[in-house]
Amino acid sequence: MKTWLRRLRALPVAAALLAVAGSASVSGAAARAVPRPPAREAAHCRALHAELPATVAGLERGALRPASEFTAQWGAPAVVLRCGVPRPEALTEGSKSFDPYAPAWDIGGIEWFAEPQSGGGVRFLATHRAAWVEVTLPKQYAGGSGATDGTDVLAELASRIRKTIPEGYV
Repeated sequence: MKTWLRRLRALPVAAALLAVAGSASVSGAAARAVPRPPAREAAHCRALHAELPATVAGLERGALRPASEFTAQWGAPAVVLRCGVPRPEALTEGSKSFDPYAPAWDIGGIEWFAEPQSGGGVRFLATHRAAWVEVTLPKQYAGGSGATDGTDVLAELASRIRKTIPEGYV
């Protein structure tokens, strides 16, 4: 990646979270639908699931229904992780929504693409990995205020993603 583009994407994370958080919340069923990744991605997602912690940034892990090795949640309102999700339209060349300048930030050694959600939350996707990992933060955590900060959540999950899902492109 060109140096100038990498610098452009390396905006201060807290400011970026605040800016992105201005428009969204996790929408129930859509945010919790169980992904159906291809076999190779599924193997990486299973490895990630086995490494996921009981707490993230002080939030206790809960149980999603239906139970799946491709999903996890922490806290209430819930931070939701889904592994093996499809590539987002904004990062799909040729799609109507493709954005070659889509914002991304390095948090915990993972490049995260951010998409605002209706209601104030933010959907983050770990890019440049052999499987797409999505972490949806409700507005209570996405804005960087309060006891739990979205950057803490992403940084803690990033170490598990780096350990289990190799760099690559899907």
